[in-house]
Amino acid sequence: MRMPHAMSGAIAALVLGLLFVAVPARAGGPTETPVTPVSPVVPVTPVLTGISAAHAASARADLIRFHFRPAAPSEATARYVPASELIQDGSGLPVAVRGRSFVKVVFHNAAAHDEEGRATTAPRNLFPVRATTNVVQVQSGGDFEGVVTYFIGLREPAPGPQVQPTVQHAGTSVIVAIPTR
Repeated sequence: MRMPHAMSGAIAALVLGLLFVAVPARAGGPTETPVTPVSPVVPVTPVLTGISAAHAASARADLIRFHFRPAAPSEATARYVPASELIQDGSGLPVAVRGRSFVKVVFHNAAAHDEEGRATTAPRNLFPVRATTNVVQVQSGGDFEGVVTYFIGLREPAPGPQVQPTVQHAGTSVIVAIPTR
């Protein structure tokens, strides 16, 4: 059986089109689109780089500013604690802090050491603290498993439980405001 000339031309064009699509663009085998591996996003741990102090007379508070890089940790707490809670993170040993009352400041998902584990990024002890009216000393209480702890020793006794220090985030810093009289 003979096919009409138009029909055989159409079949030939179809076969050639399929061959054109199936033949790789370059010699050497089929082409593959490279797959770029997706690396997991590793969170950047805020690193404590410095501590400074000031007195805000209008706010009637001493301000302790903890400086971080590249950003401040999102979770920070501050509260009055008795001397019996001045305990070093990790070791459980007592921490000597000057003062009549104490504030415990805790930063979660943070570090106070460099990549080699050296505690050289921030001061471990500020004494004397000159620019304040109530703060005597700021002392490291630990840098252990992503938790950085500092104790703040105060000249005055702690006020009643209704008055607590406040924590404020300001850019790359965390400011602990301790009420004064």
